Amino acid sequence: MRLSQVEYEPSSVSILLFLDFDGVLRRLSSDPSQFDADCLENFESALRPLPFVEVVISSTWRLALSLTELRRFFSPDIADRIVGVTPELSERSRHARYGEIQAYLKDHDVGNDCWVAIDDDPTHFPKNAPVLFTDPNTGFDAECATRLWDYVAKLYTL
Repeated sequence: MRLSQVEYEPSSVSILLFLDFDGVLRRLSSDPSQFDADCLENFESALRPLPFVEVVISSTWRLALSLTELRRFFSPDIADRIVGVTPELSERSRHARYGEIQAYLKDHDVGNDCWVAIDDDPTHFPKNAPVLFTDPNTGFDAECATRLWDYVAKLYTL
């Protein structure tokens, strides 16, 4: 099912998207202090037709920069949809990023069925977690956008 076929009630359902930066918006071979413009544009273009998706930063960049500083990397319309960052957990687990996401969901009293992560590292998640993995050498591209739309369409047709 493609995005154009999705029928949704934005007031009744929202989806949290947990976003990593390195390997997603910045290729691993790129300057470590900035996003790749094409990856950012692909991501923002994929998100614009999904007004019911809110973004939570799960990238380690959240440990060095404030939420306000992180939002500045994005276009204003997308920055407005960044609602928070995952917590830093004191004890590291086998699937650290997944643990941080679970802590965020619990801390914000959010159900565990309407979220997806975009990340480049499968070791951060258990096998059946709702994650769209990117190739860290490519970053977020058109194929990733299609997978995101397909995932959202499945959530709304269940």
